[in-house]
Amino acid sequence: MTSAPAASPPPRLHWFADLCLALFLLAVDAGLLFVIWFGAAMYAWRNGGSGDDFAASAAATAEATVGGLIAVGVLAVLTAVASYRLFRTRRPIAAVAQAVAAAVLAFGALAGAALEYHERHRETVSPAEHRGPVGCRSGGDSGECRDSGG
Repeated sequence: MTSAPAASPPPRLHWFADLCLALFLLAVDAGLLFVIWFGAAMYAWRNGGSGDDFAASAAATAEATVGGLIAVGVLAVLTAVASYRLFRTRRPIAAVAQAVAAAVLAFGALAGAALEYHERHRETVSPAEHRGPVGCRSGGDSGECRDSGG
């Protein structure tokens, strides 16, 4: 029994072709990121209710934000997989560009998730209770304030 010959690695791409591939893939990533942003914005706009219904608008915006962040996370994973495949096929410039893009997308998704979590769980500070007249702030003597009711 003879074993199959070992597959030789693919030929290395010329540096200029590798650079063009890297730029093309970054443009594809940017286009997909725009589509995600636009889709989330349209979802929030469509489901936001009327302009007077603040609660429905806030809920739709939060849903759109979470959906957009999940989509950006999926895009980051797909970009990382593409980077791995590019390293395996000996396209180093495109692979590094995709690895950096994956890191930026992952960081952006995690930072956005942290901000969204902070927005949902922040405590609202109620204004101080008003307990009667504030007092006279005219800068005059106390007789002036006594006559103004302050």
